[in-house]
Amino acid sequence: MRGSRGKAHALARGAALAALAAILTPSAAATAAPSSAAATPSRAPREEAPPRDLAVVGLLVDLEKMIEVQQSLGWTIDRYELDEIMSPALMSVCSATPETRVAALAALDRRILELGGPVEEAFQRRGGDLDEVADLLFATRVRALLEEAMRRAGHGRDARDASDPPATRETSTECPFWLRPSPAFRGRETDAYRTTLNLEGGGLGALEATPGRVLLGAGGSARLLLGRGLNERWTFLAGGEFGGTAQLEQTETKTRFPLSFTAALPMVLRYHARTWHYEGELASLAYFTQDDLRVSPGLRIGALIGVSTLRVRGIMPWAGLGVAVEHVLETHRRPAQWNLKTGARVGFDWDF
Repeated sequence: MRGSRGKAHALARGAALAALAAILTPSAAATAAPSSAAATPSRAPREEAPPRDLAVVGLLVDLEKMIEVQQSLGWTIDRYELDEIMSPALMSVCSATPETRVAALAALDRRILELGGPVEEAFQRRGGDLDEVADLLFATRVRALLEEAMRRAGHGRDARDASDPPATRETSTECPFWLRPSPAFRGRETDAYRTTLNLEGGGLGALEATPGRVLLGAGGSARLLLGRGLNERWTFLAGGEFGGTAQLEQTETKTRFPLSFTAALPMVLRYHARTWHYEGELASLAYFTQDDLRVSPGLRIGALIGVSTLRVRGIMPWAGLGVAVEHVLETHRRPAQWNLKTGARVGFDWDF
């Protein structure tokens, strides 16, 4: 009896320990899991942004500039305004591949959604104020121009249907036969990734100051610059310039108009924002006068704001207003001098 009772107690103790282990084991596993997760936190894979498609960027920059040019003249009826710029639009669209056109259209669709489109609904939501939907309206017009140009270029009956295979799309109808789509297309209305020749000139007013004397004058200058488009926004230009001014010098006995001349080697960094561009300039210069042909060195820093139109035969005309400060260094020939110059300038950007 005693032996049987001992066995029973042993069996009961074993069952109790097994039950206790079963209760504690999941808790321990649950405790270990968070500590393990804390030790090696899981990270979601980072999705890299797709590389910029330069052909798409170039096409959109072209179309945006065309819309801005047309809007500056006063936009009325969409159909007729789009017709006015359809010729340059087709030159750009026909130069881009069908894949580039579809990608550009998709990019515009995303932009319109981000801006709260469609524009008709946003206009109603924002109290019928066009200023409140200006950016959205601009993007909508760019999209309408692209879609209509794609239709005229024979890119399917509906430009929005990008799933149609090329064989089912209409052939080109309004694209010039000699203009072939290229994946290397970078736009026509920009300097992006190309070399340009720039002829610039204009009139200016000048204020020349030396110790004890300040003269007011007027004149002009011309320059020839070679440019290289770094991308669709930035262009670097460098070249040569020559200009002259006539000062008004009045004494007790007479009035004369002495001439001064400046030869310079300007370096210009130009930022493009559709039709507008902004530039900063740094130049070394050589200064001499009609009375003293000996040259004095100097430096110039300047800025300009300009507005351009669309290219005609590869030439983009523009006009702007600029201001510059020059410092002629002191030498044994003449004292130090400060010149303030400002005026209008016109230019021709030739994509050769």
